[in-house]
Amino acid sequence: MEVNSFLKDCPPFDILSEEQQSWAVSQLQSVYMNDANCNEILNDMRPALFIVRSGVFDLRGVDGQLIDRLESGDLFGYPSLLSGRKVVNTLKTIEDGIVYVLHQSAFDRLRNASKPFEQYFIRAHGQRLLTEQKSEDGTDSDWSEQTVGSVVSMPPVSLSSDTSLQEAAQLMAKHGISSVLVVDETELVGILTDRDLRNRVVAEGLSLEVRVSAVMTQLPESVYENRSLMDALTTMTSSNIHHLPVVNDQNQPVGMVTATDLIRQQRSDPVFLISAIRKASSRAQLIEEAQKLPEYLQTFASRVKQTSVLGRLMASVTDGITRQLIQLYEQENGAAPAAYSWLAFGSQGREDQTLSSDQDNGLLLSNGLTDKQKQWFAGLGEYVCEGLNECGVPSCPGNIMASNPDCRGTIDEWKERFRGWIESPTPKALMYCQIFFDSRPVVGPGKFYQQYRTEIAALAKNEMFLGNLAIVVNRISVPLGLFNRLRTEDTDDGDTIDIKRYGIALINDMARIYSLQAEITSPSTPARLAALKGSKLLNRQDNQSLLEAWEFLTQLRLNHQLKVWGSDKPKNAIEPDELSTLARRQLKTAFKIIKEAQQGVGLKFGRQGY
Repeated sequence: MEVNSFLKDCPPFDILSEEQQSWAVSQLQSVYMNDANCNEILNDMRPALFIVRSGVFDLRGVDGQLIDRLESGDLFGYPSLLSGRKVVNTLKTIEDGIVYVLHQSAFDRLRNASKPFEQYFIRAHGQRLLTEQKSEDGTDSDWSEQTVGSVVSMPPVSLSSDTSLQEAAQLMAKHGISSVLVVDETELVGILTDRDLRNRVVAEGLSLEVRVSAVMTQLPESVYENRSLMDALTTMTSSNIHHLPVVNDQNQPVGMVTATDLIRQQRSDPVFLISAIRKASSRAQLIEEAQKLPEYLQTFASRVKQTSVLGRLMASVTDGITRQLIQLYEQENGAAPAAYSWLAFGSQGREDQTLSSDQDNGLLLSNGLTDKQKQWFAGLGEYVCEGLNECGVPSCPGNIMASNPDCRGTIDEWKERFRGWIESPTPKALMYCQIFFDSRPVVGPGKFYQQYRTEIAALAKNEMFLGNLAIVVNRISVPLGLFNRLRTEDTDDGDTIDIKRYGIALINDMARIYSLQAEITSPSTPARLAALKGSKLLNRQDNQSLLEAWEFLTQLRLNHQLKVWGSDKPKNAIEPDELSTLARRQLKTAFKIIKEAQQGVGLKFGRQGY
């Protein structure tokens, strides 16, 4: 019975009929694999389909190149079953485990009985050939740079919101899918998953004549087809969902991407880490998994071309740790007594975290809480912030954390804080705004946060407030001297420049000012600049120059941090003399762009301050 249940949740066996599934279970042979016997078993039993029940294994090619990392539910051995070619790959055991073996005769019977079952392996085989070819010629590009549209393998299966649940279930069974898009007049209005049918229909004893609109997830998260797979992964991770509709530029659905699709496309260690974090059942286990991040990031960074991917990845890991800590707290203290959002501020909010980023977080709470309810959230703040620190995300030196009562508040309390800061822009108030306006919800209803964020954005369109932010930006002197020579600081670590303070942070600050004026609520600097394209506030050339300077400095900072990680050397200060001639020239150009942008901000906003 346990094997049957496992196979029902294991694609593509989940698309087989119950009778076919039961027969498949009867044909399975169970073997225990470890590093001593895994390749012997592989040689003795193939050709066969191998299904990982437990453990972790690396599948490697002739030259030792990693082809795939295999965990529970992953399949291997099917290329030889389909092509008849000689098997040359080997297996490396990372964690001992149980593997189910389905011999060729049984596999052939199932593929002949079920066309969708066969098509699944044909598509997977094609992808495996592509992966192996790229590995052999050394041109493998990072999975995260692929577009979402490139992994959508079939047109969207959809139905209207007035379809009956029985018709919906029949459509899903016909196509062998676990979710279906709900579309009214080409507009995506919802999504219906097998989990919805299980939890909202069967468990509640609803009639199958009820309309889909009554149980679907309304206005689901979606991703544009031209966005990267990392964007899809980040959206799914931040929203804790497993099915993500894909839309075109006209917001019309073009397909669906699932967590399984993403896992099949990539096998990078940081994403394994996100999965391991999500599965951690105790605080100790969570801490143990989180401590692996620096090592994993070292490997991943060497394969990534877009710097922003790494910042989003780091933020996704911190988001995952935060969610898991919240779940552990709720297991001990009961469910939240009222609606709330856990907010990420600063670099986590902007999704440009690095290994040296510390915590910046807070809690947005419902109005009208009792003292007892506030105490529950106070405990949550302390528990999660302490846990994040133990997991390697340092406590904020300025105490901008949800464990601090000043970083917790109801919607009305937060609005009153912002109103006070904006109307009385003292240096401390301006510092708070530079942190708290870069916010993003990690846990909590999206609408709950978005309504609050929209109201805060309206408050910020205050000329005096924006003028004072511009003055703060212009008080920071870019480290360029006469004839555009780099101006360094003489420190114990040599003649250095803090590229975070004098570069990256300044670009973040200027993008924030422009976005506040335009009421753009996205916290990400690249997203803010993208949203400002075509606006009268910042012309396209200056916009592009700022983005390129930000990307260069962020990449330079990351490379430096990876190089000095584990030492006492400063994580944000670089020595220009250690850079190549080209890198020094690019650094000068970046600072020149920032200096000119400062002047632009000063002219547009600075006169309004005092």
